[in-house]
Amino acid sequence: MASHDSFDIERLYKLFHSCIKDDDTIDMDEYVNAYEELSKLFGILGSVFSFVNSDVVEKVGILRDYRKSPEAADYETFEKMIKYEVANKITDNKKKASGSRTLLRLHRALEFTSRLMHDVKAADEHGKMSHITKEAYDATLSKHHPWLIRKGVHVAVYTLPTRKHFIEKLQAKDPVQGLEYLGKTADIQQRIFDVTEAIYTRENLHGLP
Repeated sequence: MASHDSFDIERLYKLFHSCIKDDDTIDMDEYVNAYEELSKLFGILGSVFSFVNSDVVEKVGILRDYRKSPEAADYETFEKMIKYEVANKITDNKKKASGSRTLLRLHRALEFTSRLMHDVKAADEHGKMSHITKEAYDATLSKHHPWLIRKGVHVAVYTLPTRKHFIEKLQAKDPVQGLEYLGKTADIQQRIFDVTEAIYTRENLHGLP
């Protein structure tokens, strides 16, 4: 039995699956819970993505605070939050990080983890995590990072564990189950990403600083 302090791919899949409803509504509390589990994945990847993990922890805390605020009902789902912040012209609030800006950072990281999980599953057993991770990063998260961070990641990926070791860390009962849940989690994350991407595109919020 996996400890709740360690990353569990099956638990991660169930958390993400529960946050998106049949009508594509995304529940904020469930999403934040899933992201707390996802943050443990960056721990498996080691120091290379520690800066992403610290940012994730901060952003998760901000969204939890909004859900405890007097306006909590307006932050119940992604749609409600963005509609509320757009209507009140606070998406680019200079005094306090808006929910829209905060979620955008998590949204960008989700594209990376979805791609990474998909690519790890698709790779052959001798695939190198350094190559898999660099390819996934370059296709997703790197476009939001300055040159210095991108170069740092390109060097640091060579400290990653082997693909075999990474799969063992997923806390599945066997490698086959681990890979199965990697694929299922990648798919549900991609669905969530696509729904969220459409909301930000419709409201023209991709450029939030």
